[in-house]
Amino acid sequence: MKVNYDYYKGEDLYSDGEVEKEILEYVKNTPINKYNDVFLNDMRWPVFYHLTSIRQNMLNWYPFKNNSDILEIGAGLGAMTGVLCKNAKTVTAVELSKQRASVIEAKYQDFENLELIVGNLNDIKFDKKFDYITLIGVFEYANMFTNSENPFDEFLCNIKKLLKDDGKILIAIENQFGMKYFAGAVEDHTSIKYDGILGYANKKGPMTFGKEQIKSILKRNNLDNIRFYYPLPDYKLPNVIFSDECLPTEDDIDNLYDVYYYDKTILNFDEKKAYKEVIKENQFDFFSNSFFIECSKEPLEREIDFAVFNSKNEVDELYMITKNSKGIFEKEKLDFDKKNKREVVEVNSISNILKESIQTKSKENEKICEFFSNRYKTEKENINELEVTATKAINQCDMLKDELEKIYHSRTWKYTGIIRKINRKLKSK
Repeated sequence: MKVNYDYYKGEDLYSDGEVEKEILEYVKNTPINKYNDVFLNDMRWPVFYHLTSIRQNMLNWYPFKNNSDILEIGAGLGAMTGVLCKNAKTVTAVELSKQRASVIEAKYQDFENLELIVGNLNDIKFDKKFDYITLIGVFEYANMFTNSENPFDEFLCNIKKLLKDDGKILIAIENQFGMKYFAGAVEDHTSIKYDGILGYANKKGPMTFGKEQIKSILKRNNLDNIRFYYPLPDYKLPNVIFSDECLPTEDDIDNLYDVYYYDKTILNFDEKKAYKEVIKENQFDFFSNSFFIECSKEPLEREIDFAVFNSKNEVDELYMITKNSKGIFEKEKLDFDKKNKREVVEVNSISNILKESIQTKSKENEKICEFFSNRYKTEKENINELEVTATKAINQCDMLKDELEKIYHSRTWKYTGIIRKINRKLKSK
């Protein structure tokens, strides 16, 4: 790996806070294929989000061409960087934050085909063009880091100069009109309910788009060849990828994914039931929670129409099933921490494989839901549960420290009052 700090201006403008330093220590001391062990003791959302292998499902299935050069813009803590390195001749990862870049450096120091550049993309001078440019959770921030009256157009114009004539831009972004937002979930970037649906109160902050609007932005920048994919439950933690050539059925909504929310108590209705109704009206694409968009100046080849992933706890047992444009299903074992070539097996009985995937997924989703434990219960239920835990801890002093640690790591800050109450009880004993 080569690391370039020439464009770093000495200030990190974007961060999840002090937890990133803790994530760095986890990365330094834990092999990639053992990150699940970290979650057994630390279930905080930033830790899970930045280290879980589920993130890689957004790109694992994508048919990158051989010997490609890839530019990754906004690499974050490197959730996608490893996937790109395993599928490319060279990867140039750009990250604005030095703190975040240090995690990437620790994580992928053995990858010889990776160059990490720390700094603002607008300041960096590149000496080559790229086959792919990835914007995974990045495009919505263009107006914050591009000084222009039309920042989204200006941003595309700038990166398009770095694209080979037949190159592709790959965008993953939330849908402004995603079903989860109608159901009551707060907007992912502003934490305001219905903010995107109502057109965003702050036009200078991060913004997402509906399908037609983002299509219009791409086309007016001469990216006329566009293909949409629809990851569920969203592009952050996807376990199934649909396309316009393979849209979900009502049965797929039941069987192939489970929703997750930061706080389920705010929901207006059941997202999955609502999806079934819009599918009847052929409106799924409008309400999809996220988009994955492939766009180019040149015509696009249709290669993969559908992908589904199992979510087994053991990284060595992960696999995906894809359906290509000829309707052929293939099963591939996923390999996160090694550079071995994937084994591809044509599936004769897709129904059995899907059944296995669905059964495994339902069990593993219960484990994932532990990271959202308060989000699947009312506030009253959580407080009652914490009171029970507190009583148990007080009566069993040798378990007190461990119990308090579990409460601290598995609950959000609004329950810290309960922890203070426990401490007061202890002092009075």
